[in-house]
Amino acid sequence: MNLSMMSCMIGCGLPPSETIEAAKYADIDAVDWITCHNTPAKELKKLSDDAGLKIVAYTDFATKFQNGEDGWEDEYRTIFDKAATLGAPVVMIPPFAIKDKSLSEAYKLWKEYYVKATEEAKNYPFVLTLESTGMATSPVVTGEEVLEILQAAPGLKVTFDEGNTSTACDPLKAYTLIKDYVVHFHLKDWLIYDEPAEGTFPNRDGRHRANIIIGEGDLDLKSFWDIVTPEQKKNCYVNLETFDFTGKISKKEAMKKVADLLRNW
Repeated sequence: MNLSMMSCMIGCGLPPSETIEAAKYADIDAVDWITCHNTPAKELKKLSDDAGLKIVAYTDFATKFQNGEDGWEDEYRTIFDKAATLGAPVVMIPPFAIKDKSLSEAYKLWKEYYVKATEEAKNYPFVLTLESTGMATSPVVTGEEVLEILQAAPGLKVTFDEGNTSTACDPLKAYTLIKDYVVHFHLKDWLIYDEPAEGTFPNRDGRHRANIIIGEGDLDLKSFWDIVTPEQKKNCYVNLETFDFTGKISKKEAMKKVADLLRNW
């Protein structure tokens, strides 16, 4: 498994040096910068290069679009400019809930968003992706929902998140449906409950989930990874979207624990 440090697991508000230190500690040589950590993209690129950390993706958020504000097209152009400066080959903008919109209304708006953004992204040296998000308010989750958007926006690809996809459908079936579009992965684990419990949040499948460190939850991660195509296992990177949510061990210790578990899958 080609492991990638997911910088927000260390903390988007922290200096990038903290992410770099954690990556080195966990023996991970690639990074997906989730925002630029309040650092100019050119400087972040140099810090990554100097640390021998390969930038394999850049993720940012359509905050204005989600809030129904003007200027959202300029917002994704700014994201694209940052990604190009970083030299990221993959960019991801996740489709979270849109303020004051139903699931169906938000879905329609996101489809229109990705059609426009994907066309703009063709002017840049990377591929644009979306992912399934995993809350009850998430408008884009199932394989069918993702595929419909992909077909409407030629050139758009997928960052496949097995855990998020599982919150609304069978993730193995969803992966099989859209696997030809997958260029990057997120990996996480959940504790899954039929009823609300401490620390849980609701999902579209009517169940409730709580975060837990990879390997200690209810997801059958190995069965999923076993069906991933050999070409994707060889060429794609996997963000470890995890830490010890109990706080018993530090974030960098948790990242090393999970990396050691997964790197030879």
